[in-house]
Amino acid sequence: MGNKKIIIGITGGFGSGKTSAADFLRDQGFVRISLVQFLEEDLKELGIRNITRKILQDLGNEWREKFGQGILAKKALLLIKKNKIKKAVVDGFRNIGEIEEFRKEGNFTLIGIVVNRDVRFKRIKKLKRREKLTWDLFNKLDSRDLGVNEENNGLQVALCLAFADIFVENNGGIEDLREKMRKTVIDIEKKYE
Repeated sequence: MGNKKIIIGITGGFGSGKTSAADFLRDQGFVRISLVQFLEEDLKELGIRNITRKILQDLGNEWREKFGQGILAKKALLLIKKNKIKKAVVDGFRNIGEIEEFRKEGNFTLIGIVVNRDVRFKRIKKLKRREKLTWDLFNKLDSRDLGVNEENNGLQVALCLAFADIFVENNGGIEDLREKMRKTVIDIEKKYE
């Protein structure tokens, strides 16, 4: 790989395995950055402890409207530059403005994680990370996340997936995902040698 910087982005619907894929890359020596971490930090500073997916969606849309579609990407890129990170994995792309900011940097590859909706719902129900999820709430949040009835500054996961350079199907188990990610990383690193 030499001394070149490599940034791998990950996008996909919630419950698709973005975190698992990013954690695998972290274990391979990449520094993990999640675009949502900047929103979570802001909410915690405001004293908000019960952070739901809807609160994050609303705040992300608000930031993109106030500061531009690429605001979360700009914060991540600043962190990468400030810390002189050579290998980064950034997960949680939800607006094409975020992708555009990273494309300007070069040496950026976007991976789209694709998963059957039923599989994603079952995974999220097991996680219990945020709010209690029913099938109706899942459909409502998922539709919004994908970009249904969203403005340009809103959520656009379906569009982000359309801009992916590589697709990884993740309907299987964690070991299957890790093996697919291992092969994908080898191919990406060869590209930037």
